[in-house]
Amino acid sequence: MANALVVFLSGGAGCLIRYLLSLCVFPIMGLPVATLIVNVSGGFFAGVVATKFAHLKPILLIGFLGGFTTFSAFSLECLQMIQNQQIVMAFTYIIASVSLSIAAACLGNYLFS
Repeated sequence: MANALVVFLSGGAGCLIRYLLSLCVFPIMGLPVATLIVNVSGGFFAGVVATKFAHLKPILLIGFLGGFTTFSAFSLECLQMIQNQQIVMAFTYIIASVSLSIAAACLGNYLFS
């Protein structure tokens, strides 16, 4: 039960940092940059956690990074772009988010293995 509480608290910390970042980073040409930064950096840190801090996986990966990254916001932003007929922007955002997040996870894994 203590582990569940730690995961819960670390998830809250991740959410708080994501929220504060969203207050500081504004969209550029309609692209939701804050969500992109959160998801790409989350991918990087997931790669780091997997190699260097695997013993802290419940706290860092499930808790903190689970609260910090945001697939639901990404999905909604894509839907809104499509509904606003910003098809090219939506697919650019999708491709950039997925490819950069995976590349960042690989980089984090490589740098810290």
